[in-house]
Amino acid sequence: MNSHFSRIESFTAFQVATLGVFSTWALGGGAGWATFIIGLLGSLAPLITLAAVRERHAAGQLNGTPFLLLLPLLAFNALVLLSTLQPNLRIAFIEGANVYVPRADLSAWPSSARPELALKQLWLFDAIALSCFNLLFAIRRKRTLRTVLLILATNALALAVFGSVQKFVGATGLFFGQIASPNTSFFASFIYHNHWGAFAVLMLAVCLGLLFNLRPWTGYRDFWHSPALAAVVAIFFLAVTIPLSASRSCSVLAVVLLAAALIHGLRRVTQYHKVEGKPTLGPSLALALTLLVACAALVGLTREVIETRAADTQAQIAQMQSIGSIGARAQLYGDTWRMACEQPWFGWGLGSYGTIFSFYNTLQSSDHLPQFYADAHSDWLQLFAETGAIGTLLFLGFLLAPLLTLRRRAMTTLPRYLFAGCSLILLYACIEFPFGNPAVTLTFWICYFTAVRWAQLDQRERAC
Repeated sequence: MNSHFSRIESFTAFQVATLGVFSTWALGGGAGWATFIIGLLGSLAPLITLAAVRERHAAGQLNGTPFLLLLPLLAFNALVLLSTLQPNLRIAFIEGANVYVPRADLSAWPSSARPELALKQLWLFDAIALSCFNLLFAIRRKRTLRTVLLILATNALALAVFGSVQKFVGATGLFFGQIASPNTSFFASFIYHNHWGAFAVLMLAVCLGLLFNLRPWTGYRDFWHSPALAAVVAIFFLAVTIPLSASRSCSVLAVVLLAAALIHGLRRVTQYHKVEGKPTLGPSLALALTLLVACAALVGLTREVIETRAADTQAQIAQMQSIGSIGARAQLYGDTWRMACEQPWFGWGLGSYGTIFSFYNTLQSSDHLPQFYADAHSDWLQLFAETGAIGTLLFLGFLLAPLLTLRRRAMTTLPRYLFAGCSLILLYACIEFPFGNPAVTLTFWICYFTAVRWAQLDQRERAC
């Protein structure tokens, strides 16, 4: 029986790690072909879940908790599927062209502007969410979770080096100009620099968690002969790439995360040397000096980008001061809010934003032509506009329900860092759309469910 569990566990880890690595190199998973492959690979998740259920039932270890945690996701699916049965737009032939025209008021019922897009978005979301949920249900050992995180961290380091070299040689497109990028602010294999920034923040949290999860040099000669050195190298390269990619907001998030890690590191070093009866001043000064050298190297490598983005920021602040508001972004949010308030309970339908927003968009470009927005630049606001208050609450239920299985005091270092990284991205989603990128979405859910499962295993160990 243990061998069966081991095979299911190994296959779960393999599937999740494969999805995580593939999505990052496949243009962040944003291309149509990449999205299809992610959905296809992720569609194996229900089979893995059923296999895990069967084996646990045979071992007499099955309980209802995982199924209760899935109820919000199942309800969310039911809402979206129900909405596709009632389109809230119809196609009309006006002046020689097919255009979308709103139907009668359907705000009291689930409806969808683009049922075909809703089904496509739901398929991708389920493929990602359920694949990562299996980490919570099918993984029984910390060693397996650690292996998944190490694979993702190694992949992130390779991407960071690749993206940095690509940036320094002045590549005009992705993969050293082999693929034309629709966005000039690309980095590594990610089309949009803020998506890379969100991914890098999550991977920083992973690397910091793995670093602090190590017991001080246990089984190793010293720092230089331990895995801690590799973790520090990965942290440095990932930290460099965030400002190098010109992602200002994610640079701020990275500074917050690294500052907290620095304080944590100083405390750990001090406590360890006190226990060993060694002086604490020397190691503390060495850590501070190392930090200064790293900061100097970071500024030196990214100075040109930092100066350019600083100038852009000053210009934007001056413009906001002159008009007395935060500019186009405030107008975008206001128009999206008006759109959402038209269908407050069930929204306009998953995947409908780009279509419906055109009816509410008051933004105009310099040539006075309407601008097209496929994303609201706020994942939370877009979720509310597309799925309404009911859909948003169901999503929050799926997100928060696993936390009810945890006791905060029993949580160790690794899950704390993973939760910190996830929390920063959830906060970032208020003003950007990191979850519009499949690779970021996958990485987020992997980190989240790994943190929950690790904390559950911590609780089990302490109870024994």
